[in-house]
Amino acid sequence: MTINDLARVVAIYVSGLSDFRYVKPEVPYDHMGATITDAVLQPGLNYETVVKPRVDAIFKKYPTAKTTSGFVKLLAETDPRTLLNWKDFEKPSRLVGVAEFFKKEQVENEKQLKIWLEKEPNLIKLDAVRGVGKKTIDYFKILCGIPTAAIDRHLLNFLRQAGVDVNTYEEAKEVIDKTAGLIGKDTALLDHSIWKYMSQKQKKFNNCSGTGR
Repeated sequence: MTINDLARVVAIYVSGLSDFRYVKPEVPYDHMGATITDAVLQPGLNYETVVKPRVDAIFKKYPTAKTTSGFVKLLAETDPRTLLNWKDFEKPSRLVGVAEFFKKEQVENEKQLKIWLEKEPNLIKLDAVRGVGKKTIDYFKILCGIPTAAIDRHLLNFLRQAGVDVNTYEEAKEVIDKTAGLIGKDTALLDHSIWKYMSQKQKKFNNCSGTGR
């Protein structure tokens, strides 16, 4: 089957789910500290209980971290582990690395980040930063308003439930994008709606959590 064929299968599946709802992601934050924190923390963690409270704290408590330079200054003045209420060094270290990288690239806000991310050579540079991979890059795009999908296990499980098997990250991403086009929705909206749908299903199933983005 072609990508278009697979997308049609998913589109039919979505339309047949009586409990599926479209949920718009509440981004951009207009706060680079929150944006970077969200993207760096999200892989492999429970979003609602681990990631979101920390993103909200950065957003509400540190208005000076609205710009990348302000966030880098905050990270230099405060132990990142204390800032995040974190025990180990890995995630806080990645946070500092990504923030300093964007400062070096002169990316100070989400509007500049959006323009920066639309240039392919920049994606290669970002992919080389410690802790950043394809999904995190796509998640950064979503956070600054670029319509794309960040493929995680929730989206992959949704595709499987629809009867669609994909072989690569890129193939899954293309199927979601084509599906969004078929149903007349923004790709980031469909991505987030699938993620919410699947994470809520898992939460009900195990009565405790689903993993984060």
